[in-house]
Amino acid sequence: MTDRKKQSEYQAKYDAKNMKQYSVKYPIDIYKLVEKAMNDSGINRNKWTTMAIIEKLQRDGYITDHDK
Repeated sequence: MTDRKKQSEYQAKYDAKNMKQYSVKYPIDIYKLVEKAMNDSGINRNKWTTMAIIEKLQRDGYITDHDK
């Protein structure tokens, strides 16, 4: 088995245990702004979206510095 295949299998196993995926629908005008923000930041879609969710959770008090 190649190293790449081993890494892929490990990643799939990790994701199945630790990650959750879902889709989101929002208005096109918001989508365009989000796309521009992601492109301007140079951050990939997954990382940008995760950071935005974490920031909102922090603002709303669901995550504190202690939780990190």
